[in-house]
Amino acid sequence: SINPSEKEEHMKKFLKKFIQETTMLGWTIGGTGLVLITLSGETREYGIWISIASFVVHMFGVLINWGEEE
Repeated sequence: SINPSEKEEHMKKFLKKFIQETTMLGWTIGGTGLVLITLSGETREYGIWISIASFVVHMFGVLINWGEEE
């Protein structure tokens, strides 16, 4: 069983890692946004969903690796 202070420490580490990864993806996210604003209709919708899926898969991979680092 994890005590409350350990749980809080784990949450702080997780949030720090999440923010760090999002910051490191800044140019990728910005470039994706730039491309998406030039698209329209169905193509834009596909682009948005693909971008969201890519972000989620990346963050899931980071979460898995983060768990192994501890």
